[in-house]
Amino acid sequence: MRLTEAGTTTDQGLPLDRPERIVTTLLVGKLLCVHTGERLCRIRNISTKGMAVETERPPSYGAWVTVELRSGERLQGTVVWSSSGRAGVEFAEPVEVERILAEAKANQSARMRSVVRAARTPRAPRFEVQCPARVINFGQSLDVVVENLSQSGAKVRVPQGLELDTQVVVSIAGLGARRAAVRWNRDDTAGLSFIEIIPYNDLAAWLGHLGTSN
Repeated sequence: MRLTEAGTTTDQGLPLDRPERIVTTLLVGKLLCVHTGERLCRIRNISTKGMAVETERPPSYGAWVTVELRSGERLQGTVVWSSSGRAGVEFAEPVEVERILAEAKANQSARMRSVVRAARTPRAPRFEVQCPARVINFGQSLDVVVENLSQSGAKVRVPQGLELDTQVVVSIAGLGARRAAVRWNRDDTAGLSFIEIIPYNDLAAWLGHLGTSN
């Protein structure tokens, strides 16, 4: 399969069916593959039969992959082509493109509203990591461990509790210092929500470096 506008044709070049409708998009998701583990990805285009994804280390031809969207929905299929930074996936079963895009738009709108009212919304894809970081809380410096990370937030293990709804600065090597709000705390862990999300390219490169260094 190729993600093109052309449909199947006869030997004489006559169309046998209507061209497949392909939608260009930049949906962010989490790519899961046995061979490459978890990777941040973007869906560049999607149709009922397949999608083209962009990721730091694309899976190889023939690999079975899953892309988990912010909504929690999982798109599964087989890699039918792979090149530098991109791969084409053929779905195991046809998907409802309009519904997927509508849910993505609704999730984005909900996130924008949450900036004002702090509502609970679907989270960006999170990645399990174990890396040291530093949190500045009311002028006090705390050494912490980041246990998972997304574009919009992180779960950290802290030596002491962080007060809810306060703003802190968290510094992670390779990602710089970022302001964040403490959204929850439990025992020796806390959830941080970044005031400004980590740009896709920055997080993708950081996760790629983390994967190659392990």
